[in-house]
Amino acid sequence: MINWDHLVREHGPAVARTAWRILGHAADTEDVVQDVFLEAHRALRTQQVRSWPALLRRIATCQALYRLRQRKRGVPLDGLELAGAHASPEESAQEHELADRLREAVAQLPPRESEVFCLCFFDELPHERIAETLDISTGAVKTALCKARTRLEELLVVAGKGA
Repeated sequence: MINWDHLVREHGPAVARTAWRILGHAADTEDVVQDVFLEAHRALRTQQVRSWPALLRRIATCQALYRLRQRKRGVPLDGLELAGAHASPEESAQEHELADRLREAVAQLPPRESEVFCLCFFDELPHERIAETLDISTGAVKTALCKARTRLEELLVVAGKGA
């Protein structure tokens, strides 16, 4: 029997961090955390869980990306200082604009590529952990990451020219 209170206390903060890094929005993050544990509860009915951290991270990434794709426009990275501490207002505005464009571009990637990209760059996981989390090979992680970078570069260049 699973002790859900313990599971939520132990893994809830990591789930929230994953969602926050992708979404950058508190209310959406809270909704995703709830969705993650509901989905985990459903998954437990049909499968045995080998690694709770991997399963929860994967569900969190998928749920956050789904929510991100549902947005019509990106949300600023509230509370996340991308520019240096001594950045001018103009530099800070440029960093926030870039973050918004990146978030919108990630939402346009195919699911596997966006999952790998988010786990690598937002959660800062090594390729081996990403492979374990997504139940794919390390080579597949590297391939998806390469495709994601290429596609993001194309999307950001096009978006930059349109701005």
